[in-house]
Amino acid sequence: MASPDETREVRRASDGELEGFVAPDGDGWLALTVFHGVLGRAATARDARAVVHQRGLASMAERWWWFSGRIGAWRIVVPQESSPGRVRVAVGYYALPGVATATITAADLAAGDRLTLEPPEGAEVDPLD
Repeated sequence: MASPDETREVRRASDGELEGFVAPDGDGWLALTVFHGVLGRAATARDARAVVHQRGLASMAERWWWFSGRIGAWRIVVPQESSPGRVRVAVGYYALPGVATATITAADLAAGDRLTLEPPEGAEVDPLD
């Protein structure tokens, strides 16, 4: 993941709302949510910004896949609350009262955890889900 110095904010033109971030990634760019989940990759910063504008805020209503280095497997999670570089998620398919929650930070993601909309092919999924 890019360093914080390389990460650029993407804001909605109409009201300045933070929609996400873009960051260089090798030969291309990452489109990132407010909480640094990966929305996609693009060849240019402009294309990555377009992905953030299109999907950044809407992605908060989707289920995400979280790779937790602590358990070494993928788990499905539902975002509940986010701020720049941090998201609280309900662990599992539903965000109901009483379900287990976790807070994932940008530091966790930099240390090897991952948040994506799709797990990689053949990923080991935690059997608790």
